[in-house]
Amino acid sequence: MAALYGLRTRDAAGVVTFDTTITPIRSLRMMTVAGNGAFEQTIAVPEIKAQSFVVVDALFDGGEYTWSPPAFWSTGQLRLRQPQTRSWQVMVLSQGGEAFSAPGSYGIRARNNDVLTQIDSMNRVLSVHSSGAFTFGFMGSGNQRQWGDVNFPTPIRTTERPLIFLNAVNYMMAGNFYIKGSPGNWTGFRLKAYNNQSAHGSVANQPMQIKWFCASYQVFGSVTGQYGASVRNEEGELTFVTTANLALLNSQPASNSFATSGNPITGAGGYYASSERMAWTGSYDDYVLANALFSCTNVVQTTQPFRVNFGGFLPGNRNILQMYCENWDGINPVGVNGRTLFASRPMKPL
Repeated sequence: MAALYGLRTRDAAGVVTFDTTITPIRSLRMMTVAGNGAFEQTIAVPEIKAQSFVVVDALFDGGEYTWSPPAFWSTGQLRLRQPQTRSWQVMVLSQGGEAFSAPGSYGIRARNNDVLTQIDSMNRVLSVHSSGAFTFGFMGSGNQRQWGDVNFPTPIRTTERPLIFLNAVNYMMAGNFYIKGSPGNWTGFRLKAYNNQSAHGSVANQPMQIKWFCASYQVFGSVTGQYGASVRNEEGELTFVTTANLALLNSQPASNSFATSGNPITGAGGYYASSERMAWTGSYDDYVLANALFSCTNVVQTTQPFRVNFGGFLPGNRNILQMYCENWDGINPVGVNGRTLFASRPMKPL
């Protein structure tokens, strides 16, 4: 048996609550950047390292036309396309190999073969706030349930929008995603069904069974009795506790892994939605991040500024993530925002 090194904690019932041999946690660095109105804006972000992964997200509730800008990054810098003059949430994800982020910071780091784990006093980890399921789409003859509408059991009090991860029992085609509320008071999310029989066959005439979980940087839970471990920052705020259910970040594209592939969707009145695909994990246990990918793209200067991105999982196939981007004139289609997504699953059963 190979030697294992690191940390493991259990609760009073003997259930493992944290294990550095199986939990590929990335630390997170969160910040806010402001757009300057340029078509493309380059922002110095020293925290972005060669192995970092970046997620850019909105900080507002714009309803079904909430959008986020296409984002590109390289070591030390972030490039946003048409950020306008809004403020944007930037999350730098680390694989845990970098040094602690500032002198005097502290925490836990472990390496087990290729699994890197870092919990420190500067960067909060993602943990599950709530989860659930709903059904929408084609519900029967003459009954199309267009929207899935979820209210969190309690509001999330962080400035940053929580991250919503979606899965499905089988087929999922959805878009116009947005999170309800405002910074410091995020209350739920909405999602629109885009089931299409001409593109995907008879499965589109069955209800879509959606599973979801919400992950936040707000730390949930506490250590009681003699079980578990926690880390606090210098202000005494919890940045990590083993009683929380961590969101694992277990697959991510190196850049934009989408490629134009498959048949576009066309319709009356010049309707056109380009087809783009990327390789997915193959596992029905993996959830996809909805925040940027399933929201709109705003191309600003056109007669159709908001381009709807919709998609998800094809029937019986988790080797492909299928997305479409609406573009009514069929000219110069905008690619979906595939740089700011990753696959996740909760460490503990929901």
